[in-house]
Amino acid sequence: MELILLSYPSFFPKEVNCIISLMENYDFIFHLRKPAAHFNEYKQIIKEIPYQFHKRIVLHDAYDLQKEFRVKGLHFSSAQRNISFEIKSCGTKSTSCHSLDEIKKLDGKFDYMFLSPVFKSISKKGYTGNLDMQEVKEYLKKPRKSKIIALGGIDEKTYPSLHGYKFNGIALLGAVWTTNPGMQANFENNLQRIIQCIHHNRIVQQLPMN
Repeated sequence: MELILLSYPSFFPKEVNCIISLMENYDFIFHLRKPAAHFNEYKQIIKEIPYQFHKRIVLHDAYDLQKEFRVKGLHFSSAQRNISFEIKSCGTKSTSCHSLDEIKKLDGKFDYMFLSPVFKSISKKGYTGNLDMQEVKEYLKKPRKSKIIALGGIDEKTYPSLHGYKFNGIALLGAVWTTNPGMQANFENNLQRIIQCIHHNRIVQQLPMN
């Protein structure tokens, strides 16, 4: 089960310190996504993160930074997908999908794909999407070439509802950073609760039936 943490989309005080602390204490892939950031702002964040963690960073935008830093891979939004096949990645390639049709059409063209939102989004108020989760569940039982990562509204309360789905991993955003990270919420506790929930559910699923 892959665990992915997306960065908060905008900057907040002491953000890099928070990122480093989380990466020191927990094992996850970090997607660096700052839609309004400039190239040099992306570069500065990576420079401040110790080099041993760079291999766990996936870039959204500022793709040329892979020439300077040994990052894990590149991620392309649906809007960027037209350039994704022109850019060679030194690592993984991934993309974001919001329908099962997209997933089916792109299978095998990316190492993994986000499918969202599987639940009501925490970070985007009012964003629920229109996925038919039963259809998703049936599709995930079939052989496929690309890994599928569940994204959207996942926290310790909603994660157990994914039992029985063959997702290859989950991606987190609002459940860790909250809707106002500038208030310095306890990010480590937020992440730890979800990891404990994943571990607990894994054990429960392995218990023998009476």
